[in-house]
Amino acid sequence: MAKLSDQKISNTFKDLLHLDNSNSGITASGETVKDGDGTSSCLGLGTNKFTITPGANSTANVVMNNTSGDRVLAVDGVNKLVKVNETQLAANTQYLRFFGHDIDVQTGAHQLVSVAFGNASTVPNNPKSLGTGTDPAVPTLSNDADDYIHYLHYVDTNITVDAVNVLSGATGASGDTINFHLVSLGTTDTVMVDEFTSCTVVADSASTISAGYEQFYKNELDIQSADVNAGSYLAFTIESSGTNSDYSVNALVRYHLR
Repeated sequence: MAKLSDQKISNTFKDLLHLDNSNSGITASGETVKDGDGTSSCLGLGTNKFTITPGANSTANVVMNNTSGDRVLAVDGVNKLVKVNETQLAANTQYLRFFGHDIDVQTGAHQLVSVAFGNASTVPNNPKSLGTGTDPAVPTLSNDADDYIHYLHYVDTNITVDAVNVLSGATGASGDTINFHLVSLGTTDTVMVDEFTSCTVVADSASTISAGYEQFYKNELDIQSADVNAGSYLAFTIESSGTNSDYSVNALVRYHLR
């Protein structure tokens, strides 16, 4: 219908929007906008508040496109996300990096890799591992708790890990089979931390054959348990099948706040 003129009310009333508020108009907190047949829309209008409440959640409850029809912004009601830009990644996407230079691996041990600081060369390198099992295990803190600090990233709010990409390379002419794990260490301790109670694999990799220093490798880890809750500590490990070489590791973790 192009316009309302010369139209009967019976042929147009369903297309008219109104507020069902007993002729009291807009309120401060808002009223639901309905069509002439009484069907509620997702819009709520008020003098102090504007709301959008969909009848059902979808991954694109609110969408903004450019003139070419390309999506610029989308509100994902299913996953409670706001996605932006050409990539349509979460608007609050963050990055965390782990970095280790010439890590002296031990056969079968899950060696910890340091969190990357501004000047990685100043970071102490007291080797620590998370056991020799199939997956990393809960560490025991005794007189070495201070040595773990530069290997840990404290999670202060709930996050979801979206991707983990790792660059690695051997420092020797021949290498070994290596594995990577991103894990979440849980504890009930708050101010003083002297015990971890759980170790959850967030992401891991299939075995990578390192053939020596003629090349480096780029691996994307498989996400196993993406959601990490506040109060946990993230740690990254490298495991080697032998000691043919030391290894340099540059791991990038992409995550968003929940």
